[in-house]
Amino acid sequence: MTGRRITATLAALVVLAVIGAACGVPTGDDTFAEIPPAEVPFGLAATSTTTSTTTTTMPETPDTTTAASTTTPIRLDPAEVYFLSRGRLQPVVIELPPGFSADQVADVLEAGPPPDVGLDTLIEDGLIVSSTESRAVLTVDLDGDTFAEIPSTQQTEAIAQIVMTMISSLRRVGLVNFTIEGELIAVKKGNSLLSDVGEPLSYEDYSLLLVNPPAPVDDEDEVATTVPADESDPSSTTTP
Repeated sequence: MTGRRITATLAALVVLAVIGAACGVPTGDDTFAEIPPAEVPFGLAATSTTTSTTTTTMPETPDTTTAASTTTPIRLDPAEVYFLSRGRLQPVVIELPPGFSADQVADVLEAGPPPDVGLDTLIEDGLIVSSTESRAVLTVDLDGDTFAEIPSTQQTEAIAQIVMTMISSLRRVGLVNFTIEGELIAVKKGNSLLSDVGEPLSYEDYSLLLVNPPAPVDDEDEVATTVPADESDPSSTTTP
């Protein structure tokens, strides 16, 4: 039994070897045949070309935004604040924001003259308590104790500083009167005479205290008016 199986196995291997030789892939030049160009499928005979593309990337330019320089000048309005030069009043022009109030002017007056002008003042801080305006008349309320500290011989100049400063700086104000704790008082005018209680005071009441006071009006400078005689008046008739 064993010899027969070996014989059968060898016979099978011989058969498989013959079949494998019959189905093997042919080798050598004689085994290939050239295909005519006309029979080559479209595109297979084309030469493969590799194209190299160079891409240049420009550096990004940073956005430069130049902000326009728009500087708007701040408009200021002039205020004439009066200080003293050897007992005489002299104005100093100080610029304030438009629409400034009487209280703002009072603050500037109480702050004293600029250091570079060589002027003095009698208006101490706290002298002017408040101010109210009605029909072009400004009522200034004074602190009684602070006002009493001003020598009586200099109260005229102190009142003049306030009156002339307020009228010159506030266009809507034409007259000024004074109170202490809300009660109307009398003050000295520029001629050293006492005003009536609550009397409204004008710029002209103190203009003679200016460093350069206005020239007084002389009656002789006025042009005389000549009235011609009435011919019908018998008194104007000259009897020969």
